Amino acid sequence: MNFRKFLMPLTLAALAVAAPVRAADTVALQVGYGPGGSFDIMARLFADHLGKHLDGNPTVVVENVPGAGSLKLARLIADKGATDGSQIGTISGALGLMPVFDPEGGFDPANVRYIASASKESSYCITPKSSGITSLAEFVKSNGKAGATGKSSSTYTYSAAIKAALGGTYDIVTGFGGGNEIDLAMERGDIQVRCGISLTVVGQADMLERYRILGEIGTVSKGPVTDEPFVLDMVSDPAERAALELVFSSTRMHHPYIVSKDTPEETVMALRKAFAETAADPAFLADAETRGVVVDLTDGGEVEALIEGFRNADPAILQRAREMVQ
Repeated sequence: MNFRKFLMPLTLAALAVAAPVRAADTVALQVGYGPGGSFDIMARLFADHLGKHLDGNPTVVVENVPGAGSLKLARLIADKGATDGSQIGTISGALGLMPVFDPEGGFDPANVRYIASASKESSYCITPKSSGITSLAEFVKSNGKAGATGKSSSTYTYSAAIKAALGGTYDIVTGFGGGNEIDLAMERGDIQVRCGISLTVVGQADMLERYRILGEIGTVSKGPVTDEPFVLDMVSDPAERAALELVFSSTRMHHPYIVSKDTPEETVMALRKAFAETAADPAFLADAETRGVVVDLTDGGEVEALIEGFRNADPAILQRAREMVQ
């Protein structure tokens, strides 16, 4: 299948011209998951091109800091992250909904600055063809298992919300270090399903030869990759659908990049500008297409406004969304 046709058109927000900020010799681009997953793939793509758009042309080095569905890295940057632009983290978009899901969860997105979100693509639920599962509806009513990293990650929140909205009977197993570990567990037969996998990963190598897509997760359908249903359309009750849509809203800020809240505004703006320039760079775009990576950049200011909107949603919807992911 040609996944290039699924590459989203790149949309860049209008950015104010930022004053140059002296960069460190090395910038650490930290990933809240283990190697090989979509966050790692996206970070390595940006790392190969971002430096030339930063003042001083620093070397950008990817570091994996897995733990608790990227909550470990999010807390690290919020509590004691570098403030000079030398430390950038990429974390789960679901953490932007932490005040909705778990106000006492130990991370508030208001305590970091968002530089950009690299994509706003749909996510998917998949199962190995060897599992024998042929549909999401079949799995939902089974005694099977879905895999997740941490309870704050989209691999958990999506699985939990789908289970709640559709009256599921399956279990959710947490504690995996990243998507690759979940995939290996599926291959072994320890679990059957992973929800929250991106098109970037689905399009890698021979994934579609080995896996079946069970459902599309998002707030607006991008159209089926195979013949999978759009999960929101499986929910008929308006209130239940609204709560599920709120949970799925993290797809609108997939692969976000953050820095310390104490980072000077001119540094934040310079980093946002560098990400925007990188995402518009012909060499970057060609590399993204070659790697099969879906890029659809959103400016960090827009991401912060989106997160603020989550906080101000209807209280009844907030409460039901919170219940869904417990």
